[in-house]
Amino acid sequence: MEDLRNVSNDFKYFPIEVIKQRLAERRRPFATMCLNLDKDINIATIVRTHNAFCGLEFFWLGRKKFYRPGAVGVYLYETMRHVVDLQDALEKTQDYTWVGLDNRTGAIPITDFSWETEKPPLLIFGHEQGGLDFLPDLAYHCKHIVMIPQIGSVRSLNVAVASGIAMYDMCMKKGWM
Repeated sequence: MEDLRNVSNDFKYFPIEVIKQRLAERRRPFATMCLNLDKDINIATIVRTHNAFCGLEFFWLGRKKFYRPGAVGVYLYETMRHVVDLQDALEKTQDYTWVGLDNRTGAIPITDFSWETEKPPLLIFGHEQGGLDFLPDLAYHCKHIVMIPQIGSVRSLNVAVASGIAMYDMCMKKGWM
């Protein structure tokens, strides 16, 4: 029987637990957190991106439900941690350095950011419309805020697209690719 799951060929036909064990050997020391304040489909896409770059943990802050079909099952292979509010996030992510991604005045261009942090980085992606400011006080807890330079007329990239660019940039600069 054909394995129709969205997994690379080296994971085809293996049970979930075997896939999780093999991924554990590949994990990179970073985590991802994003806001889920309105059941955003972007959460599912960011979970897929997190899996593609093999981070340690995925956190989502806000509503517990998100559009799971968009994640094509990768949440089955990830350590997924829901946090209900900012205080809960601060407590559960103490082992990481918070790095926010947002196009704002004073942010460090991603081209200039080395990703060298005191602890493993926690990449934080804000809300599609309001960025990190959608949740008051979130940006104040970020040790660094990084932006993706653009030359077009749109204010910002889609948050899921930005997550892919940021994770790729980090993995390349850290020599993980």
